[in-house]
Amino acid sequence: MQLNASSSVEEVAAIVSDALTSAGITAVLSGGAAVQIYTSGLYESRDLDFVASASQRELEQVLNRLGFTREAGRHFVHPTCPYTLEFPSWPLAVGNELVREWAERPVGALRI
Repeated sequence: MQLNASSSVEEVAAIVSDALTSAGITAVLSGGAAVQIYTSGLYESRDLDFVASASQRELEQVLNRLGFTREAGRHFVHPTCPYTLEFPSWPLAVGNELVREWAERPVGALRI
């Protein structure tokens, strides 16, 4: 799977998840992109929010290898991919309640 102008939100999520996992970084897709995948496109998002257990510097090193560059703060853009990435701070929580378990979803040979 390669990132390009026709990459789906699910493909981008899988490629980014795989790269982060391979680097030892825990990252959970959240927000609108997760809703888009869960609802099979009934909701559409233009960015992917990953709550990640890494510093911005660590994220930048991994994402640069995929062709993403840091735009501002916690946002990353890609020259051909139609989606931006955002990395809200860890830990993953809903309100004040920490989320300690999450599901994985296969996308081809990769997982989100």
